[in-house]
Amino acid sequence: MNILWLPHAPLRVGRARSDHLIERLAARHHVTVLSFNIHAPNEPWRYLADLVAHRTRRGPPYDELAHWRFPRLTALNGAILDRVVARELGRRRYDVLVVAPAPYITGYLDFAALEGRVPVVCDYLDGMDWSRDTGNSAFEPLYVKAADAVMCVSRGLLRQALTVNPRAYYVPNGVELARYRAFRAAHTARECKQKLGLDPEAYVVSIIGLTVSRRLYFVDAIAELVRKGRNVVLLLVGDSALLPEIMRRAGDCARAVRAVGPVPYAEVLPYFMATDLGLSAVDDHPYYHFQSPLKIFEYGAMGKPVVAAPFADEVAESGLSHVRFCDADARSLALAIEERMTAPAPLPEPALDEYDWDRLTEKVEAILAEAGTRG
Repeated sequence: MNILWLPHAPLRVGRARSDHLIERLAARHHVTVLSFNIHAPNEPWRYLADLVAHRTRRGPPYDELAHWRFPRLTALNGAILDRVVARELGRRRYDVLVVAPAPYITGYLDFAALEGRVPVVCDYLDGMDWSRDTGNSAFEPLYVKAADAVMCVSRGLLRQALTVNPRAYYVPNGVELARYRAFRAAHTARECKQKLGLDPEAYVVSIIGLTVSRRLYFVDAIAELVRKGRNVVLLLVGDSALLPEIMRRAGDCARAVRAVGPVPYAEVLPYFMATDLGLSAVDDHPYYHFQSPLKIFEYGAMGKPVVAAPFADEVAESGLSHVRFCDADARSLALAIEERMTAPAPLPEPALDEYDWDRLTEKVEAILAEAGTRG
């Protein structure tokens, strides 16, 4: 099968859903990825530099087709995208095109121009509630309805997609189970805390991947526990514009906050192992109810409990035994963390086999093959 793929994020930035799926599919199929960059707002000149530096690369494990884009120029980006796709379809016969509905980044895809040329599968993630957010998410039903098949990252998005396209399937995020289980078997939390320069006696609450509430109530919760005399550390892994404000908010408890910045995916496992409690601290917003909890799966694979604030629909429907919920405010979160610190027994191990990336890739492979045959 020849697969052309437009991901929702640049390649090899963190470890996105598309990276996991593309690498596994490329072991059995020819995959070409439309590769683009996203630069910091204070470095707009880098988009012009990409015209020279960002180039198409053919070869294993998969081909990378350069797609140049420019910030906030949606119409121009769409024209560039359509031209790049058309030229690639003229160069090679593709069985299917996978596209994430992110025209605000890559420009709009011209579905009409692709009719009869290649079937399109929509990888539907980062979605909003169509009934509540008709402005910002107006493009989502356009992509979902026009696609020959839709892969929905959450059950909420699946129910939404089925209202306009009967060929919608549930394909959540996942975890590399074998990798996490092997590391867990070979290392201890105390060993990893020492390696990372953390107090081995401290109770480490971590947020790995800084998708968090701008209200920073999780910082207030940690500060409350520190002031009560609890030996607790908030470990933050990842990059965020909120980090300076997080340290200011911590105030006299800033010593209990350890922000390490971005960590390559290949080096992140010790941070999971050093964790005593994983934390998801976001807001009661449709975006978070429609998310598939990639980091929560990863905490579970490492045998770590999770406190999630607030109650999130997709996380709850997943029925993960290592997750407990609380309200999204400092007092509720502090109580929930303290409860886990003093709990006499660990939470049950979650059943994660169905979320293994290898198994999910097989499901994606079947969906793409069916769409290609139908197309």
